[in-house]
This record gives sequence, C-alpha cells and structure tokens, in this order.
Amino acid sequence: MFTIGICDDRPLCRQLLEAFIHLYEEEKEFLFDIHQFGSGEELLEELKKHVMVFDLLFLDNSMKKLTGLETAKQIRQYDSMSACNIVFVTSEDDHEQFRQVQPLQVVCKPGSREHIGAILDKVLSKRDNNIMLSK
Repeated sequence: MFTIGICDDRPLCRQLLEAFIHLYEEEKEFLFDIHQFGSGEELLEELKKHVMVFDLLFLDNSMKKLTGLETAKQIRQYDSMSACNIVFVTSEDDHEQFRQVQPLQVVCKPGSREHIGAILDKVLSKRDNNIMLSK
C-alpha cells in the first residue's frame, strides 16, 4: 500500500488535496492510504507512536507552531522516513529555504489537480523503478 500524509492546519486545504488524490485514484484505478494531520506536532507524534512510514508527504509551511520546514527537518532524522518524498504546498514565495530538506517539489497553494496528478505519477514511477531494480 502506498501511504500519503497531508499536513496543513487548514482543514479545507487538506480536504482539497485529498479530493485531488481521490480523483487521481479513480482515473488510474489505484488506491492510496491517506492520513490527514492538522499540525506538524500531530504528524510527528503519529510517526513516534505508530512507527508509520509515508511514501509521500504534502506539507504546508505556514502552520501555527511548528512550520512545515521544521517538521520536515525532524522527519528527515528518522531512518525509516529518509526516502520519503516531501512536497511543500505553500503560499510563500521563498522556495529556496526548502532545499535543505530535499523536497520532491514545492507547489503554490492551493495546487491543482494537474500538479498533484503529475506528482503522483512521478512518485509512483520512481517507486516502480526501485521495485524493478531490487528484483
């Protein structure tokens, strides 16, 4: 199962991203395991508790306490999450700051169905290539 996390303090933004992912699922006949988080703290707590591993994380940067960037820095410290694809979905113009955590991409909020579909295509093809290489 391919696991996706969506972390944003605005429920509507999380719901919109999840809707784009569901449209992709219908179109490609693929099923994702999707989890929503209202804060970086909530996401990190879940990682600690359940030893959950995400294949892809969509992170908002501007959240109340812990920013998406600060959350990503902590996530990168987990061995199990070192290969996780991180996509920042942000309204900020300074995309350079995210480079230090090696995001897959930075998308301007709210993103679009096309952007999200292209990202999902990219991570799924990367995963398929890794599976082929390991055989």
